[in-house]
Amino acid sequence: MKARLTTLRQCQMILRMASWIVPRQVRTEWRREWEAELAFAWKTAQAKGSSSVLARLRWRCSGAFLDAAWYRWNREDLRHRGEYWSQTPTFVLSALLGVLLLLAGASGAFPRMRSILLRPPYADPQRVVTVSRTGGISSAEWVVPYLWVDLWRRHEQALEGVAAYSWSPRRTTIRIRGRQADVVSLRVEDGLFQVFGVEPLLGQTSRPSDAQDSRICLLLSYETWRRKFSRDPDILERNATLDGQPAIVIGVLPERFWFPSADVGVWRLEDKSSFSKELVGVVARLRPQVSERWVEWVLQRDISNMTGEAFTDSSVEVWPLQERIEQPLISYAVALSIALLVMMAVTWSGRFNLYPRRSWRLGACRWWTFFATKSFLLLLILLAAVVEFTPEPYVFPTGRTTFVMESVSLWVFSVGCMFMLWWSLKDQQSRCRVCLRRLVLPAHVGHYGYLLLGWVGTELACPEGHGLLHMTETDVCWLDPAQWTQLDESWESLFSERSKEEVLG
Repeated sequence: MKARLTTLRQCQMILRMASWIVPRQVRTEWRREWEAELAFAWKTAQAKGSSSVLARLRWRCSGAFLDAAWYRWNREDLRHRGEYWSQTPTFVLSALLGVLLLLAGASGAFPRMRSILLRPPYADPQRVVTVSRTGGISSAEWVVPYLWVDLWRRHEQALEGVAAYSWSPRRTTIRIRGRQADVVSLRVEDGLFQVFGVEPLLGQTSRPSDAQDSRICLLLSYETWRRKFSRDPDILERNATLDGQPAIVIGVLPERFWFPSADVGVWRLEDKSSFSKELVGVVARLRPQVSERWVEWVLQRDISNMTGEAFTDSSVEVWPLQERIEQPLISYAVALSIALLVMMAVTWSGRFNLYPRRSWRLGACRWWTFFATKSFLLLLILLAAVVEFTPEPYVFPTGRTTFVMESVSLWVFSVGCMFMLWWSLKDQQSRCRVCLRRLVLPAHVGHYGYLLLGWVGTELACPEGHGLLHMTETDVCWLDPAQWTQLDESWESLFSERSKEEVLG
């Protein structure tokens, strides 16, 4: 008798554990049905009094796990459950956050966005400028003869330092201690990093006084050091090769340093003689309390004195580094402001029937909070995608105009803003004003032949029975394009039962 009671308790425990798999909505009913079957089988086993019958009883109760799994992971049930949850605002926000995380993973944690928004690791970055030559109406030359750079070094009362660099999009191969990496390299003057006032993470930023002339001195970016060489602490002063030429690594730059692009992985130090006959880009550091306009006038005067001609066809432009970096964000902000004004005008004109404008109840706050959060995530996804996956619009002067790149990026962002905001409004309009669920059960109402005598359009209902949305097929002056009718509590039970049936299949 004691063995039989133990078997009964074991069977009850098996059913209790299996019930945890069953969806909560039907768990009580499922347990009641299985316990009734267990009670009937227990009576039968007591009548037969055989130990083999008790063993079969335990085996039969173990089958409850398969039955519970069918309730939980039934394909038809999953389909209905997916349709049910896809109508909720939580699903939309979760999907947008998921897309944002995918973009972060694909781009490597938004390196370009961080380089724009975070303060660069320079000393007094507001005094670091680029010096370039502009001429004509539609052209821009971001490079100058190196002879001008030598001339500008003499203006110690205006500039603390001047350095040149030569940009080439060609990738180079660097090999250190048996490891090889293909990276973008940049040829720079020895004093460029002193102009920026940047402190290295490892090593130094200038050529050692005892360096051999036959070896090229290299500085690695933090990302190159981390990804390609696994943060090797002994990488300094090691023999290396750059495209087969002897080289030596003298330093690793800080994590957030980039110049003139976030793609550059290696900076190659050169002496003045290697730039003497080239057109180069220029960066400089201004003296404190010196304005950019005055420096422009001084530099232009020097060129005029050197050539003996009036400086009419070309002019020198001094552009603060911080403004250059933030310029695309200003353009994007203008494009976003225009898109917001257009969408606000469309909304307030009555084209979209949203929540009552002067209602600030708890439901209205929740409604507008969801709308603002959804729109913000959409615009953030668009901005991150444009900045990370289009040609860099914020690159320093590299010897060629960036007008086309900036125009394409700005055009994509402007059109994308309009599309994202339009979709957000359309999605918001098709949601319940109470629970924010997407409206279902579309039904055509009216007849096109009687448009003058009645309302023609489509009606959508809230799955919970909170109200109906009437949407006209044709916009006319005497009919609103969309009207929301809130239902009383007597309708909620009907719709709730229907929603439950759809979820449970």
